[in-house]
Amino acid sequence: MLHLRFVCALAIPLLLVLLQLSQPAEGFILRLITETLQNNVAGEPITHDRTEWNFDPNAAKKARALYFEKNGFRSSKFIERLGAGTDGWHEERRMEQAVRDVGRLGGEHNQNYPPPPV
Repeated sequence: MLHLRFVCALAIPLLLVLLQLSQPAEGFILRLITETLQNNVAGEPITHDRTEWNFDPNAAKKARALYFEKNGFRSSKFIERLGAGTDGWHEERRMEQAVRDVGRLGGEHNQNYPPPPV
C-alpha cells in the first residue's frame, strides 16, 4: 500500500518539473478564449469563404416540362409503360388494355372506384 509520504515525495517534484516545462498560463488562456470564440461563436474560418455557383433559376422549370412530356402528370405515362411491360409485347398489351377500358373514363374501374351509394 502506498504511503502518503511516498506519494507526496514523488508528486511534488514531478509537479514542479511539469510547471517549469509548460508554457505560460496567459498564452494558454488567451488561446483557449480565442479558439472558443472563433470556432463556437463566429464559426470556423472555412465557413466564411465566398463561393460562386453557376445557378440557372429556369433550369427546374425546363426539367419539369421535359419530365411531364416524357412521363406525364404524376407519372401517369411512366406507370402505364411499367404496366405494359418491357419484354417487347408492350404494344399488344396496351391495345388489349384499351379495348378492356372502353367506356371507363381514365381507366377508373368499378372495383377501384365504386359508385356512390343511392
